[in-house]
Amino acid sequence: MRIIVSHDSRRLRRSGYALFLVLLFTGVVLTLFASMMAWTASNAKVTRRNNLYVQSQAAAESAVEVVLATMMRDFLLGDLNASSAYTSLSLVQSNWPAQFVIKNSSAGSANSVTLNIAPTNWTDLPFQYTGLQGLGQDCTITAWAAASNQLYDVSAPITQKIWFGTIPIFQFAIFYNIDLEINPGKVMNINGKVHSNQGIYSTGSSATEPLTFSDIVEAVGTVSMAPSPRDPQNTGRSGHVIFSLTANNPSANVNSLNLPIGGTNRDPVVIRSLLDLPPPAYAAPDLAAYSSPGQVYPFNEADLIISNAPTGTNITIYYQNGNMNPPLLQIPFDKTNFSGTNIIARYWSFVTNVTFYDFREYSTVKAVQIDVARLRSWITNGVTGKVYDDYNYTNSLSAKGHHINSIYVNNTIAFSQGTPSTDGTLPAVRMVNGERLPTNGLTVATSRPIYVEGNYNVTRDGVRYALTLGSTTNSQTWPAAFLADAITVISTNWDDTLFIKGRALGLRQPSDVTVNAACFEGIVQSDGANYSGGVENFIRMMEDWSNGKSSGNQATLTYNGSIVVMFPSRYADSPWQPTGTANGHNLYNAPNRKWGFDTSFYTPGNLPPMTPQVKAIIRKNWASQ
Repeated sequence: MRIIVSHDSRRLRRSGYALFLVLLFTGVVLTLFASMMAWTASNAKVTRRNNLYVQSQAAAESAVEVVLATMMRDFLLGDLNASSAYTSLSLVQSNWPAQFVIKNSSAGSANSVTLNIAPTNWTDLPFQYTGLQGLGQDCTITAWAAASNQLYDVSAPITQKIWFGTIPIFQFAIFYNIDLEINPGKVMNINGKVHSNQGIYSTGSSATEPLTFSDIVEAVGTVSMAPSPRDPQNTGRSGHVIFSLTANNPSANVNSLNLPIGGTNRDPVVIRSLLDLPPPAYAAPDLAAYSSPGQVYPFNEADLIISNAPTGTNITIYYQNGNMNPPLLQIPFDKTNFSGTNIIARYWSFVTNVTFYDFREYSTVKAVQIDVARLRSWITNGVTGKVYDDYNYTNSLSAKGHHINSIYVNNTIAFSQGTPSTDGTLPAVRMVNGERLPTNGLTVATSRPIYVEGNYNVTRDGVRYALTLGSTTNSQTWPAAFLADAITVISTNWDDTLFIKGRALGLRQPSDVTVNAACFEGIVQSDGANYSGGVENFIRMMEDWSNGKSSGNQATLTYNGSIVVMFPSRYADSPWQPTGTANGHNLYNAPNRKWGFDTSFYTPGNLPPMTPQVKAIIRKNWASQ
């Protein structure tokens, strides 16, 4: 029997193709899998390196912050040291997930950073202080960090740029170290920067008479468009406040700006001590008085020091110059009265003692009075004050670089507080005949209150005058300031012999007054029973300004300057009182206020002598190179 086997060639071909395709796709899949595994491994490597880079950057940033913290401490307590004092680094890395080596460059020395401190100079300030100038140093800190004992050697740099310096406090239109209250009864425009080291409480009078801030407004605390809860005068008011700049303005919770005393301590009582006699460690004429920490006290910085005896007699004047030995020289009298050939009195032409009444303080004021016109004459007189002015300005060995332009007054008469039923005694300083100041200007400092009588700093030559709001930019004024416990302005119509206790308000008629000077003073704060008076009543008055002497209409008080409030008043401590006898008071009626910031203070050369400086630390930017 024969068996016949038959083959289907088409089926064989189809099976071969299937096997080929399976092998082909298997190869492709294996290739893709191999590529995926290679990509995964490569991506894991990149990710690991990126993670190490980010971690190294964070470590480098920590190193920079450690250096910066030390620099900030030194600066706030005194001055920056040389860069070498900060470049060696000890960075605590306990409990870190990895350990890092900190270097001053990619291949530099371990446990160190790079620090460049630029020379001190005036510079435009950035950010919220745009428009201001400060005296300081740009600093650049750079650190590199690399993780130890890692599979990959990845290092990362970080750079921080910071400005350390001081900002003249009179470059602010308004600066308060305590709560700032401003609730004007009329339209009011603030044409400069505003800062409070605490909170700001502000309201306008009405929709048609708003309060307008044309520049930056900032507070360490909060900014409220309502009265302070401690203000009983303006209860129920709110709003009617316009901020011309709307981007990030107003700003709350900003950094404080502190005077260079007590480090970061901005306690008003500590700040107030700046106007007192310096502590023993910095008491003139010891050399420490003329060091940087000693010069924060106006007593040590002033060209002239005027003092009296507790009885209000025996005035003594010293010329002060830290470049001389000795630095304090007692100045002889420049006036002598004779009876025949007998000397009956010796005195100074520009200083005397006066007595008058303060209606707000219920006190007899016993003031050291400075006649500015006679002071200017004394300074330029070749046989008296010019000798000392030459020490200040001309003598190459002792020159301070300016004419005599600052006075500290130490009125030692005992203070006693006045009440409505008991008269007090208020030691003070009064400036008279101040229309024209000495060359280079004049700053007067005292721990006591200051009174200004009549126009002040309105002309340089006696021909052209700066009597209107904003007129100080025409170079007709000199830089000027008052540093004191409080400031009161009285007009040239004031009469010490007539304006005594019991004199009716309506009989105390003022004339128009212009004052062109910065003010660094105290106030009486709102306490729940009394309103502070706010910025609108910062300058105190004691006349019926609603009834001007010349016209019977409202008299005008023009003020170009800078309002700085740093502490509660210690001596002029009676609360502000609402205007008018209708309120049961006999103190004052309000003037037509034309007040504004003196924008010439933006230029360092136009700042008043002895302008206080607030310390500032401004972070500019980070960079990863």
